[in-house]
Amino acid sequence: MPNFTDRALLLKRTPFGESSLVVQALTERHGRVGILAKGAYRSTSRFFAVLDLVDTLELDWQSSPRAELCTLREGSIAVRRAAIPCSPRAFRAAASVLELTDITSRAGQPEPELFALAEGALDRLQRGTEGHDAVLARFELGLLRVLGLPPALESCAACAGEAAPVDAAGTRAAFSAGAGGRLCRACAEEARASGRRVGTLPLAVLADAQRLGQPDATSSPARLVKVRDFVERFLGYHLSVRPKSHASFLASPNRNAPESAE
Repeated sequence: MPNFTDRALLLKRTPFGESSLVVQALTERHGRVGILAKGAYRSTSRFFAVLDLVDTLELDWQSSPRAELCTLREGSIAVRRAAIPCSPRAFRAAASVLELTDITSRAGQPEPELFALAEGALDRLQRGTEGHDAVLARFELGLLRVLGLPPALESCAACAGEAAPVDAAGTRAAFSAGAGGRLCRACAEEARASGRRVGTLPLAVLADAQRLGQPDATSSPARLVKVRDFVERFLGYHLSVRPKSHASFLASPNRNAPESAE
C-alpha cells in the first residue's frame, strides 16, 4: 500500500470509537484526504495533542484502494498557532476559513493555491496585526478568485464597459450576484428583464474590496464590515449554501442597503 507525506490543515475532526479520530485534511500537494488516526486520544499515542485545528501539520499516511479512509502513520506540528484558540474572535474567524475550505475543496484533487490561501489567512490571524474582518474579507475574495468566480468590481460584468453610478448622488453602482458583479445601467436593465435580481452597492465599498487584493491595503473597520457583508452574500449565492460560520454575521439586515430602504 502506498505511503504519502505532506503538509496539511485539518478541516474537520470526528471521534471514532473510544479512542480514535477521523480527520478531513487539506494537504498541500495531494488535495483533500480522509484519514483515520487510530488511538489518537490515548496519551501514549504518537498522535496525541498533534491533530489540532488551525495548526499546519506534517502527516504521513497510508492509502488502500479497498478502504474509504487512509490510515495515519506519523504526525507532527509544522506550525503551531497557539494564539488563535486564545481569542474567541480569532478562533471564529479561523473556523470560517476552515469551513469554507472544507466546502470548496475536492477529494484527491491537488489544490496548492487553496492550501496557500487558507494557510495565509491562519497566519494573519495568528499574528493578530490585522483585524478579523479584513482577514476574512481578503480570504473570501481570494477564495472567489481561486474558484474562478471573482466579482466584477470596476467595470461591467456583462459587457466589460464602464459601469457608471446609477443613483442621483453618484455613490452607488448596479450590482448583481447572478450576473457576476457590477453592471452598467443598460446591462442592469437587461439582467432585470431576464429575471435576475439586481440591486446597488456603494462605490466606496467596491473600491475597498478592489484594494484588498493588495497585501498591505487597509480600510476603516466600519467599511471592512460592509465589504465582508457583500462578499459573504456573493459567496453564499455562488456556493448555493450559507456556511454555518456566516449565519450570525449575515443575520443582520444588508449593511449595504440604501439608507432609504433601511
